[in-house]
Amino acid sequence: THFLGASAGVMAIATATTIVAPGYRFFPMINGGIPLWVLTVIFIVVDIMTISRGDTATYTAHAAGLITGFLFMFFLRRGYDGSAWMNRIADWVGDLFNPDRPKKGKDRKKELFYRSGKEPYTKTSHLSQQRIDEILDKINQHGYDHLTEEEKEILKRASKEEM
Repeated sequence: THFLGASAGVMAIATATTIVAPGYRFFPMINGGIPLWVLTVIFIVVDIMTISRGDTATYTAHAAGLITGFLFMFFLRRGYDGSAWMNRIADWVGDLFNPDRPKKGKDRKKELFYRSGKEPYTKTSHLSQQRIDEILDKINQHGYDHLTEEEKEILKRASKEEM
């Protein structure tokens, strides 16, 4: 027989990978490389030619692998992940042996921040009203041209912070 157990899965992976990055190049030192789609076509042709003529089950399995790889990527690009259930099972099994590991599906920010009754911080200005009043008094006595760059910057920040 012709490695019937794994060959359909290999065909699915080869098809899905080629759909993701058909222009990816192997052996870039040889005339710029060989595109992945070319290697996949060669793989499919060699695969079909090595199956014995009367072995319909193997042909069917390989065709099903090719179609499965194509459909997986087709639906994944449209937002449906057909492997999500397998990932959940693998995570569940992994969590059985590591209970301290945080769950993947929970977002800690939503859990802690959005359910809180108070704001996470309070905005305090680094500008004091006293400092602003001193700068305004200086403008009244000597004019705006006598302010330092730091004082001008303080006034700009104060106007933005609406003090």
